[in-house]
Amino acid sequence: MSRLIMKDVQLLANNKAKYAHGTITSSTSSSQSAIHANLSAKESVTLVEKGISTTHYYIKFMPANEADYAKLKRDTNLMIYPYPLDAEVNQYKGNYRDPSLPANVPTYQYASVPVKYVLPNVPYVKLAELFLPHETSLSKRVSIYGADSSTYSVSTNALEDESICFQNNQFFEPVECEEINYGGGSPGSGNGPGAPPGEWRPSGRITMTDDSLGTIGVEGLKVRARRWFTTYTGITDANGYYYVDGTYTRPANYWMDFERYQFSVNDHSGGPRVIDDIKQKGPWNLHLTDYDRFCATIFRAAFHYYYKDIQGLNRPPENSFWATQVKIGAYNYDGDSNALPVRGMILGEFINIYNPNNSSRQTYATTIHELGHMVHWLFANNFQRPWASSYDFYQSNFCESWARGVQWALTRMEYPNYQGGDVIMAGCYTNVVIDLIDENYDTANNGHKDNRDLVSGYTIKQIQDALHGASNATEWKNNLINNYANNTEQYVDALFSAWGF
Repeated sequence: MSRLIMKDVQLLANNKAKYAHGTITSSTSSSQSAIHANLSAKESVTLVEKGISTTHYYIKFMPANEADYAKLKRDTNLMIYPYPLDAEVNQYKGNYRDPSLPANVPTYQYASVPVKYVLPNVPYVKLAELFLPHETSLSKRVSIYGADSSTYSVSTNALEDESICFQNNQFFEPVECEEINYGGGSPGSGNGPGAPPGEWRPSGRITMTDDSLGTIGVEGLKVRARRWFTTYTGITDANGYYYVDGTYTRPANYWMDFERYQFSVNDHSGGPRVIDDIKQKGPWNLHLTDYDRFCATIFRAAFHYYYKDIQGLNRPPENSFWATQVKIGAYNYDGDSNALPVRGMILGEFINIYNPNNSSRQTYATTIHELGHMVHWLFANNFQRPWASSYDFYQSNFCESWARGVQWALTRMEYPNYQGGDVIMAGCYTNVVIDLIDENYDTANNGHKDNRDLVSGYTIKQIQDALHGASNATEWKNNLINNYANNTEQYVDALFSAWGF
């Protein structure tokens, strides 16, 4: 197969001013002949432009506020990074922010986009024009014309590799050309499925140790593999395994963050918690510990409420034009977890989760609890997104009792032995929802028993839907009695009274 060896010709920054005087040769397995021994800059431009055109733009977005940042996040096809793509990345955990920016301005975001991509309405600058044939076609070939009118057919993959190999400029790392492998099987072990000969598919597993469940995979994480301007992605399955949707011939950086379209788990009050690793070839197996384990547990609970089976319940507020994705701040110190009652495009995080030393089960339950408040918040406002909420004026025991109930119902799907949160009558944290569902009044409710619990058989879906139009516990109770037939409904009044309503 013929391939070009590029020495001084700049291919990926496709700008005439950047083409330089140099030598281009064509090589085959049996011979090597010069297209032109000493090309002038003009001849270099002519030669390269015959067969190569810009495929992508390298973009720097400059969001002026959270509304701009939200626009970038809502574009699910846009793969943005908080740091320049042409910088060498070392192993990193946290949330990068450009130190030159004021605290109230989102950090710059960088991306590589196809030339015809319709960009979000966010301020940006175009940093460079790129030639990335690997993303357009794995088998595409171009014709290059020599000064003597001869034509050379070249694989775009080989052309891209050689241009990277022989360039040493602001965009590319210095490499040894021998690193490029053009055939004979896949480099790297543990290769993902379906990689063509000579290429490898990034893959691996992400796990954590749960103090109730042992070592488990973390489901739903989006993992990226990036080589300079080209990114491929994969999502972890129920056991934490993943592989990405593309292949490379050379090493790539792995990246993951605790974020999905509907929500992000943030590094304290910053952006999504990120884990980025150095260039490597082969699988990336990551076991999350300490603070990352805490973030992973919060992520698991949020992923459950947003994307998995929730017994027919409503999802928490979703990412849309009128409201940003839910931001969950994971704080590495003790405090009282909470969900703010107002949410809109200009706000930052909405939920704060503290106490990383709590058990995994307790952190999971707390996250479900706070998301349950958000569902109730939507019900209180008939699914509108006002700047002020009638939810602010609801009885505390009404709000907290619903949140405790959904906390119990969904957490038990992951932790079957979960008995519910501690009963704090003075703090309005009751387990009335559990009593509306279960039949075992003397052992359930986390040890808080009451012989007046003669109610059972309501579903968590019915209890949630009874929140519609209810601004207090009495209206909630009446909706249950009036809207749903139940053989024990005559005892509902006594049950609510027993819980202090």
